[in-house]
Amino acid sequence: MRFMDQPAASQMVSSRESDARITRAGLKLSLIYWLVLLAVLTGLGAVNSMGSWGVSAIRCLMTAFAVAMSWLIILLVTHNRSPAFSVKAILVCAAAVVVATVHALVAFFAFRFVDMNPTPMKLGDMLSNILFWIGAYLSWSALFLAQQYSAEVIDRERQLSELRAQAYGAQMRALRYQINPHFLFNTLNALATLIEERDVGPAERMVLSLSGFLRSTLALDPMQDITLGEELDIQSRYLDIERERFSDRLTVDIDVPAELHRAKVPSLILQPLVENAVKHGVGAVDGAVRIRISAGADRNILGIHIDNDAPERPRPSTGTGLGLKNVAERLSTRFGDAGRLDGGRTADGRFRATVSLPLRFTPG
Repeated sequence: MRFMDQPAASQMVSSRESDARITRAGLKLSLIYWLVLLAVLTGLGAVNSMGSWGVSAIRCLMTAFAVAMSWLIILLVTHNRSPAFSVKAILVCAAAVVVATVHALVAFFAFRFVDMNPTPMKLGDMLSNILFWIGAYLSWSALFLAQQYSAEVIDRERQLSELRAQAYGAQMRALRYQINPHFLFNTLNALATLIEERDVGPAERMVLSLSGFLRSTLALDPMQDITLGEELDIQSRYLDIERERFSDRLTVDIDVPAELHRAKVPSLILQPLVENAVKHGVGAVDGAVRIRISAGADRNILGIHIDNDAPERPRPSTGTGLGLKNVAERLSTRFGDAGRLDGGRTADGRFRATVSLPLRFTPG
């Protein structure tokens, strides 16, 4: 037995939901339209002294007939799978003309029955009656087609929005998952160095720190934001791992105002930058190196800075630049022009990477 694939099944369910929505909206429109026309005809009949109970009852029955015929036309359209709106419009108008003719004939004979009038049917009166109901049904058709066109536009926009969201989600996950292999390579390389040097104590502590770090990071949803405080906690755990490798050569300073700890940031957005600071700071400078993480807010823009000591003449890079490109693409994809990554030397010769993104807070 062959099963329908998930996208096709989802599309079929969406199509059925759309048809049901159009049918409900069309039936509601029909009720309102024909009840308003009933009120108008009843009012005109009262003015012209044609408001007997029998005539009013026939008008109510013909209104119910019109609603039923409108419902049939709606079903005819919703079950027609032609994507062209012009085809549906022609179908609705043709059906309306046929139904209007039937309606006029039924109404004519019904009123003759109530009036007990044996006068032969006059062609002029019959044509006038048919033309009136054709006009009424075509007016309803115009309203229904306008309603359906609006519904199709809304459905199309919703589908495009869902496709954009799916594409965005796939891109964000791809960018986010690039981080893990990059991080694991650096960390396992550091651990291998400690094992090779038979430095058991730091190696054990690094394994425990690595276990805690992976437990907290792998559980993160790449589509969910976390607070800046949580992001700083994750980076502190990573830097604890690196401190085991570089011992007293690495000093970490985190200076972030308490009120910004509730600010929302993409998960692990700082990870490649902190790795970069370790690699081009501690890894390139012979002496002690200080890495400083700070943050500030200005005009609803959150700025997060990662500073590190760097040699005056940078050594040739052996990396691919994937980490920094990853951060820049994530910010651009998520926030457009409001998200960016800047980098350069400060006045005191240190290197600074700055992440800028809209300032948003978690509730509470």
